[in-house]
Amino acid sequence: MAAPNDADDGEAQAHVHDRGELHVHMNGAIPVSTIREIMADEATSLPAGFDFGRDMTRLAACKSLAEYLTPWQVLRLFPKKRANLDRLAHAVLASLAENAVRFVELRSSVLYLTGLQSCTPAQALERLIESTGSAAQHHGIRRGLILTVTRGDYGASNLATLLQAYEDLGRPKDVVGLDLAGDEEMPYPAELPAMIRKAKDRYGFGITIHAGETGRVENVRAAVDLFLADRIGHGTAAGKDPDLLNLLSAKGVCVEVCPISNRLTGAVPRDEAHPLQEFRRHGVPFVICSDNPAIHQRGLADDQGAAMAEGLSICDMQQQYEVAKRFSFMEGLT
Repeated sequence: MAAPNDADDGEAQAHVHDRGELHVHMNGAIPVSTIREIMADEATSLPAGFDFGRDMTRLAACKSLAEYLTPWQVLRLFPKKRANLDRLAHAVLASLAENAVRFVELRSSVLYLTGLQSCTPAQALERLIESTGSAAQHHGIRRGLILTVTRGDYGASNLATLLQAYEDLGRPKDVVGLDLAGDEEMPYPAELPAMIRKAKDRYGFGITIHAGETGRVENVRAAVDLFLADRIGHGTAAGKDPDLLNLLSAKGVCVEVCPISNRLTGAVPRDEAHPLQEFRRHGVPFVICSDNPAIHQRGLADDQGAAMAEGLSICDMQQQYEVAKRFSFMEGLT
């Protein structure tokens, strides 16, 4: 197995001056120090059995995706205060700026804020737009928002709620796409693909679907055929299906590759090569992303270093900025 090393990370840091980030979860990018500060300010108690030092970060390969997701037991508990949303947004954007990120598409589920801050979905979305917009401007980063819907019985109703909030705010240009995430083994309402296709057509959203992260090739195909995905989140399972790789190539569907995350979740087993080279051989476009960088205690520069350890070159990494611009859902990137 190719593994990240400090030399590759350092080379990526030294020779890549501009980066675009297309797959990063906002709550997975909050520095641990900021999490501690907010939890102390809001007097938030840790869940039973949760050890902050042990469970808040994921630094070694996990036995399952569920184990990898342990930090979310805490990440879903804050911010209860409007000011702390500002605080975490600035911390996230500062970390991105440190990795020379010039533009980012931040993913957030939004709806969890409505309960935490006792506000309407439209108010939660408005607050997210304001907090991330202010932080992005402060750090000189262009940012768009991708609204995440989670698989499961409430996927369709949650999407309808998010779209209504988007309408209530006058269709803000800050929102550039939709994302389907969550346990790939969990079914979703039959009407969900049509709803996402309709939203894509009506609002011009880009569509990205988490698929093929847990070994189910058919989820990647469904993302393309049913959801009309423009990009695939992770998509590692596709590396073993030449026909699917050819389909992704023919349709120009970009795979959001998160090398560090893919190893930590077990999406790419320790004894297997990362499918990056298969994507390249079949002409599948891909962009290197960081997924949940604070949970990994790393950043996008480290993920690019990890991609080099998987067989890509510094030249490939230097070209990534242009690739990210080409497949971004944001308009006017130059």
